[in-house]
Amino acid sequence: MGLYQKCIPDFYYQSIFEIPYQTLNKQGISTLFFDLDNTIISYDEDQLSDSQITFLNELSKSFKLVILSNSGYKRVSNALKDTDFKYVYHSVKPLKTGFRKALKLSKSNPKEVMVIGDQIMTDVLGAHRTGLKVSLIKSVKRKSDRKITQFNRKIEKHVLKKISKKYPKLYQSRLEAYVNDH
Repeated sequence: MGLYQKCIPDFYYQSIFEIPYQTLNKQGISTLFFDLDNTIISYDEDQLSDSQITFLNELSKSFKLVILSNSGYKRVSNALKDTDFKYVYHSVKPLKTGFRKALKLSKSNPKEVMVIGDQIMTDVLGAHRTGLKVSLIKSVKRKSDRKITQFNRKIEKHVLKKISKKYPKLYQSRLEAYVNDH
């Protein structure tokens, strides 16, 4: 699989709340790796809300959950304060390191994992490099992106143009809505 193919998500949804989790479960997905920033909360939020915690707790009845974030320990541990969710901080996505840690932490087989994140250059690319399925979602609040994420988004624009030319059907079915939503 070439670089551009690795940047094409398996699915696209507008938010974590729209993903058909029970369908995933029936398809053999038993573990979910969630990105934190701009997937669950925006960069300018410090902690998960009660409703987000309730939602994730409900999911944890059917799935193993791991929060997989490029943010540092202080940000991730504070965001998940008062929860029992497992997490990997400073995961250096798109490198495989953090994904492998999450696999060990959850004791999961790559075939049973779905990664859920808002960035093509970190979440999608990293998941596919590690052999995992991935659902791309619309960012919670793109205006809150940090500088490194803003830089990644510029690279992403270039990659999206290449994908639209090289793989027009995949672009239309999996990425066009993502581009239009931003």
